Parts: sequence; structure tokens; C-alpha cells
Amino acid sequence: MAMDAEVLKKTAVRYRRDLHKIPEIGFLVYRTGEYIRNVLSVYDCKIEPIAKTGLTVFWDFGKKDTVCFRSDMDALPIEEQSGAPYASTIPGAMHACGHDGHMANLLAFSAVVNDWKKNGEKLPHNILMIFQPAEEIIDGAKTICQTDVFSRYHVIAIYGLHLWPFLAKGEISTKPGVMMAKSMSLFVDVEGVSAHCGKPEDGRDALAAACDFVTHVYAFKENHISERSILKFGKMTSGTVRNIISNHTRLEGTVRALSNETYDKIELAVRHYARHMGTKYGVKFIVDTSKNHPAVVNNAELYAKVKSQLVKNHLNYVELRRPSMIAEDFSVFEEYVPGIFFFLGTGTNIALHSAHFDFDDSVLIEGVKLFMTLAKAKI
Repeated sequence: MAMDAEVLKKTAVRYRRDLHKIPEIGFLVYRTGEYIRNVLSVYDCKIEPIAKTGLTVFWDFGKKDTVCFRSDMDALPIEEQSGAPYASTIPGAMHACGHDGHMANLLAFSAVVNDWKKNGEKLPHNILMIFQPAEEIIDGAKTICQTDVFSRYHVIAIYGLHLWPFLAKGEISTKPGVMMAKSMSLFVDVEGVSAHCGKPEDGRDALAAACDFVTHVYAFKENHISERSILKFGKMTSGTVRNIISNHTRLEGTVRALSNETYDKIELAVRHYARHMGTKYGVKFIVDTSKNHPAVVNNAELYAKVKSQLVKNHLNYVELRRPSMIAEDFSVFEEYVPGIFFFLGTGTNIALHSAHFDFDDSVLIEGVKLFMTLAKAKI
């Protein structure tokens, strides 16, 4: 490594802890974007806005083609309980999914890329970085892919990583093909008619209909879907007081599947039982499946080209055994450009999206080294 590894490691840790203190939600990543822009402003690169509050960063190495590296920027609406000295200073917001680490990893890598540029390093491709807002609300990647950024820079590959608590500390892992699940945010509204519980015949019970609906779709999933998948409701809101039949119930849940076939079966079953229960109870079901994104499917040809370099340069590299049911909107980029997504292990076993989420940020240097390998790989 041309740059001092210990200095680079400490730099990544400092970036991560600074960013951890200022979490922001969705597209509202203004302070985060300002921090990133300030770090990059002294480098010999082209910085442009994208997706409202995101940034693209381009280093021209005089080549026709470009490889892209992506980091997400947004945090979660969670009150931090980690007790870390660098804990969130923003009430009700926290980097509970490691996006602060992803940004720090890419910022530290940017120092390496700039050093390469300054010293006349010959790379096989130009380098583009994308700092993406709104990963957690799904819309960020879609907004970026609606621009001409990939065609304008002639991007031929895109890479990203996610900190992963369930791998050993410093371990790097990925696989060709399906790596992470296709995901749907599922919202079901049931509209009934209110009545006093003493005169139930005057009402149409939205709560009873919703409960029966959940029972039936869960039974369908259990009995008719053999492929690994998920259909779960985590939230129900209904009614106004204890002795009035509910005229409205809202269910909020998630669907995860590794294939389009299984995903479609589950969605069709949800809509079938919504119609059935609507008729049975005399209520109206409204099913919203519009918030969804595809599975992370790593390009097998690209993986074959870089695998030998991963094995050669990273003794901590292991091929992932099976896909994860967690979802990631990096999948959207892979529908436009060949891509590979990686896990970087933290070894903590602290679940993502936990109010106690934290990790040993010295591990970020392994992500920097990974990106260096990928940047130099001929594809």
C-alpha cells in the first residue's frame, strides 16, 4: 500500500466517528453531504450533486471506461443506546446500519485514489464514486439510475459493500448470482363500518377481517411456499376505543424472496385473500406493494474476472455459502450496470437496525484494501 496503512486506518476511523455523530434521514443528508464535500474538496477530482443531496466524485485516469464505487449516506429513525463516546448528537436518528462506516471506507479510499492520480499511477479504468442518499427508504438508487450518470462516464462495473455483524471481524465475502433477497414493503388497509359493540350487526369489523386475513396468508406461506422466503407483518393499528367496532385497520409488513417466481406467488396470495376477506366481512381491502426493489444479483461474469484477485490479495476472503434474506437497494444499480456487492464482517453479532449497533471501526481498512484491489483489476 503506497500510503501508510496505519495513517489510513486512523483516518477512516476518524471519518466514521465524525459521521456517526450527525445522522440524517432519507434525502435530508445535508450536513453529511457537506462533510463529505469538505473532505474531497482538496482532491484532484470532479464533484457533482446527484439525487438531490447525493454526490458523484470522478477521477479521470485517461481511460475510456470507468468503474464505480458506491456508499449509502442515510441513517435510521432510531434513538441510539450504544453509549459510545461518538454517539449520535441528533435526537431520534442513528447510524444503526453502518452507513457511517460505508462512507468512511469510501472517503479513505478516495485518499488512495487521489494519491494514485498525483503520482501518475496507471489504472485500467477511471474511478467514479457515488455517495447515495435514501437507501433505507428505497428511493435513492432509483433516483440515481434515472439520470445519465452511468452512460455519461461509461461505467462498466459497480461495487459496494455492507458491514456485516454475522461474519468474523475483517472477513470479506460475496458470491455470484443471487446474494440478497428481493424485497417488498407491504401495506394493507381495511375499511369497515363503525358500530357499538352492543350492536355488532350494524358494523363491518375491519379488525376481525384483518386478523383473519393474516391467519390465511400465513397459512398459505407455510403450506405452499417451499423456497426460502419471508412474509411477515410487524405492525397493526386499528380502532379508536375498546367498545366500538373498528372501521379501519392498517397492516404493515414485509415480503422477501430469492426468486421472482416465489415473490409473485406470495404477492398473488396476498391479493387473493384480500379479495376473499373483503367479501366475507363486507369490508374493503386496499393492498399497496409499490415500495419494492429487486434481489441483489451479482454479475457472474464480472465475479469470475475479479475472483482470482480477491483470493490472491485478501487472505480473509471467503465465498458466501448462501444468500441473505436482508434486502439492499444496491440491487437497483445492478439492473443497469454489472455489479458485485460485498459483506465486510464486524464479528459483533449485534443486529443491524439495533439501537445498540456498533463495531470496531479499525476493520474499515479491510474495505479500503478491497476497493484498491477492485480498482486495479482488469475487467
